[in-house]
Amino acid sequence: MREMSHEQLALLTAAYMHVPARRLRSLARGEDSSLKEWLESDSGRRVAHARHQARDAAHTLAALEASIVTIADARYPERLRDLEDPPAFLCVRGNLPSRGIAVIGTRTPPEAARLFAREFSARLGEPIVSGLALGIDAAAHRGALDAGVPTVAYVGTGLGVTYPPEHRALEEEIVARGGAIVSERLPGEGATKSTLAHRDRLQAAHARAVVLIASETDGGAMLTMRYAKQLGRPRFALAAYGDRCYTGNAQAHADGARVLPFDVDRALHELQEFSKHLAPA
Repeated sequence: MREMSHEQLALLTAAYMHVPARRLRSLARGEDSSLKEWLESDSGRRVAHARHQARDAAHTLAALEASIVTIADARYPERLRDLEDPPAFLCVRGNLPSRGIAVIGTRTPPEAARLFAREFSARLGEPIVSGLALGIDAAAHRGALDAGVPTVAYVGTGLGVTYPPEHRALEEEIVARGGAIVSERLPGEGATKSTLAHRDRLQAAHARAVVLIASETDGGAMLTMRYAKQLGRPRFALAAYGDRCYTGNAQAHADGARVLPFDVDRALHELQEFSKHLAPA
């Protein structure tokens, strides 16, 4: 694990002082030397307190064997740069795949949808991107683990906090098996409705395509689908109906998402056939 640099400590200090995102990105790129100098030298109480918080955060990340990946770092996922507001930095546990397909959906899926998500993710043959939530997210992560394929979870908490708490073991397995837990939040931050929604754009941006397994029309997965549309990511949604947990699928189809059959073999074939329209894996 790399020791945190002075530049990264300055970046964390700025984040704790709620420096605007645009200036955080400039600082991360080394373009805001006056801000860096002020953060490192000012003895004012507010700056001193933020520096203390940054050092505590650095200790937390070190204990988790996590690292800071800035927007200037070669390890930063290239597709996140397509966002209007890419994070200035990410806190990362594990090895962050540079590619992947997002598999998303409701926290309360029918059993058939959960099983589909797990088998589909196991057989895709490339990293799976999801959000560590109950239901479809967990099934997608576990499918990747079944296949020995890395999976990345973008989370709405800071590292050191697992949400939902019952996924602590899943989080550890993802890291141990070559995947990553990734957050744009500061270490130790809890989940809120806003932070969970905000991370959805990261799943959509990282992925070369987004697959909706099952969602209500007001489900969080629909926000990921909207971000995917804005970013021009290919969108797919399972052809599943007759349950409230699938009402979002019909809405996604009406909004231009490509229909995937509710059959794993056929769905994988459809995705492969459409692969010429996708960004390279």
